Formats: sequence, structure tokens, C-alpha cells
Amino acid sequence: MNTVISIPSLKGFLKTSESLRRVAESALLCLNQKNKTLDLYLVTDAEMARLNWVYRKKKGPTDVLSFESHSFLRGDVSNYLGELYLAPRAAVRKRKSLSLLTIHGVLHLLGYTHGRVRDTIEMEKKEDEILAYVEHHYRT
Repeated sequence: MNTVISIPSLKGFLKTSESLRRVAESALLCLNQKNKTLDLYLVTDAEMARLNWVYRKKKGPTDVLSFESHSFLRGDVSNYLGELYLAPRAAVRKRKSLSLLTIHGVLHLLGYTHGRVRDTIEMEKKEDEILAYVEHHYRT
């Protein structure tokens, strides 16, 4: 069983946090990733801007950041993927789907990148596949 621990640190986004937790768990199921754990945080634009500067040296908030696990502070590190940070207000301003951003972040935690055109195409294809899976899963 996959476990996504959702930490809704952003007031007013409790339902969104729960919904995105289910999206992340469904993404892991679609990718045949069993017994994986990740932490999902919904943060303010200010917190995201701070993280973006500290870890990427880029100013301003972005909509999603993912940090793969390199820590041995967690129990079974082989199952812990890492942390996923979403800035819902930044995503809304940019007219981006929070579900798609969640899937995008999960893929990054699993090692997908978009540094080269070929990688971008592969990642976008996976995102579409997972989004279709999630949408079908929640319709039935």
C-alpha cells in the first residue's frame, strides 16, 4: 500500500490537500510503485519562493518542487521517495492543474526529468497516461 502523507500547511486548502493526496497515490499505483511513501506539502507563495531561492537560486515562487530522498532519517529509506511541495495560489495564477502538477512532482521523485527534448516528451506522455488513469479511477 502506498502512503502519501499530506501536510496542509496552507489554510483553506484541506479538501485540496486530501484530493491531491489521492492523486499522488493513484499515480504511484498507475506506475506500479508499491509500498512507496512521500510527503506532500501545500505551501504559500512566500514559502515556495524561499524554497525556490534556497535550492534553485531562482527568484519568486514556482508551482511545484520535488526533493528526492537522500536522507537516512526516515525508517525504510528504500520506500521513501521524498518531499513534494505545491503552491496552489501560484498554480492557479499560472492556470495550471494541481492534479497535473502533483503527477509531475511524483514523476520527478521517481527520477523522470525534462532536461532534454526526448526526456520532456517521455515525461509528458507519462503525465497524460497517469492523468487519464486518475480521471478514470475517480469517475467510476
